[in-house]
Amino acid sequence: MPRMADSPSPAAPAERPPRDGLGVAQRLLTTVMVLALVGTVLALVLVQRVGVTYTSGLEIAADGADVAAVSVREASGLVDEIAGLAEAVSVALDQAETVLNSSADALDGIGEAMGDNIADGLEATAEIANGLAGFIETIERFIPGNSDSLAESLRKLSDGLEPTPDQLRDLATQLAATADELRATAVSLQPIGNQVDTLAASVSNSQSTLAEVERLAQQVQVRSEEALDRSSRDLLLLRLLVIVVGVGVAAACWAASRAVRTLQRA
Repeated sequence: MPRMADSPSPAAPAERPPRDGLGVAQRLLTTVMVLALVGTVLALVLVQRVGVTYTSGLEIAADGADVAAVSVREASGLVDEIAGLAEAVSVALDQAETVLNSSADALDGIGEAMGDNIADGLEATAEIANGLAGFIETIERFIPGNSDSLAESLRKLSDGLEPTPDQLRDLATQLAATADELRATAVSLQPIGNQVDTLAASVSNSQSTLAEVERLAQQVQVRSEEALDRSSRDLLLLRLLVIVVGVGVAAACWAASRAVRTLQRA
């Protein structure tokens, strides 16, 4: 009996993924899609609150910088007045020191003249008058008449001049003491002048610092106002980013879920 040819065996059916696994994947994708939508809504609410806080912070920063700039300008005006006053005081102290030293030198000169030259001259004058009185008195004895005696007048002049040199020397001593006090006062003004110069230097540094602070405050105000102007646009872009990401994830999950459903039906 002739042998019949072997008929071809039917092709093995393709392996299909287990339906339980597809169901789990579908449920998982659905859950992720829902979470993406919920997260998008929550992110939009958070962006809104952050935007309000950010805008309020920028407004406060701009107002604070404006107040700081005004305060610094007022402080700069006061510092300028102090600088002018310190300069005037420094000039006055220098002039006072010069006047005191010049006065002390003048008093020393006058005192030396009174104590030496003038006093010695008056003593010599008194001695000359006394000597001339004796000489003239001798001559007057030979002159008849009752005329006023020149010798008596010379003795009165001599007697009157006698205490004057000592008085002038005492005055010279007082003038010298006054000159020393003036010099001591001039010396005592030097520390005050140094303190005023130190104050002027500190005021100058304060002026530079205040100018820098005012510049920084103005920069903060300008940048805060610029950021405030951009805040609405920045928040809109952030909202769009949240929506795009959230919707994109949800759309991907929805597409994957449809693909899983198609596999389940096959």
